Amino acid sequence: MTWSRLVLRLVVASGATAALACTGIGIGKDVSSTGFPIVTHSEDGVAVPNDVRLIRVPRKNWPAGSLRPLHYWQLSYPRIVSAQHSPEMAPVRDQKETEPLAHIPQLPETWAYWDTEYAVQNEWGVAMGGGTCDSKTAGWPVRKNGQKLSYGYNHAGIEDLTKIAMERCKTALCAVETMGTIAVEQGYYVDDAGNPALPNYRDSADCLLVGDREPGELWNFHVLSGRGNTSAIWAAQRIPANHVTVVANSFTI
Repeated sequence: MTWSRLVLRLVVASGATAALACTGIGIGKDVSSTGFPIVTHSEDGVAVPNDVRLIRVPRKNWPAGSLRPLHYWQLSYPRIVSAQHSPEMAPVRDQKETEPLAHIPQLPETWAYWDTEYAVQNEWGVAMGGGTCDSKTAGWPVRKNGQKLSYGYNHAGIEDLTKIAMERCKTALCAVETMGTIAVEQGYYVDDAGNPALPNYRDSADCLLVGDREPGELWNFHVLSGRGNTSAIWAAQRIPANHVTVVANSFTI
């Protein structure tokens, strides 16, 4: 299977100081030169260099009763250390495995995909890209950079939500429903929401565009933390096949 012929996702690493937040563009299949949806993602960031290694997560079969860890993903190298996630993320030299925030039940089989900070595209042609968005809520993880947060209650950031969707889904609709369900059940957080005394509502939520090879759909997905720094609120909208859309750090649904 030639993935580049299924759904294209462009990753553009930008060092420009004028743009410090990621942006996604989605092109419906009827206005795409390929006949498939196109999803793009610009990886813009702050002064700390992001760990943007592009790695392969292989297809896997899991024994009954296996658990899937949820991690706090650092921006800088290494984003996590985990041989279970991928051989390319296994410990090197004196590195130790990253302690998970929580676990969820694992499926018997998970799909292969390409992964950076966010998941990129899986073997079935599901692809996604986007960026952070402003909102009126903020959520915090139970632990950050190895330190327990007394005000943190949540377990699922956008990084794990995208990866789990790639591991489990063959369609964009499945991906948005999977991400939304896990965010509600596990609680959604962003990696830098300040603290409860001074919440950072700028970039305290996420917007994603998700496309697939079959049936060739494009979906817009928004997620933010729920009331009281727990659970999540999410929405998704199918983009018409003859439309082009942009998520530029603001909700559009």
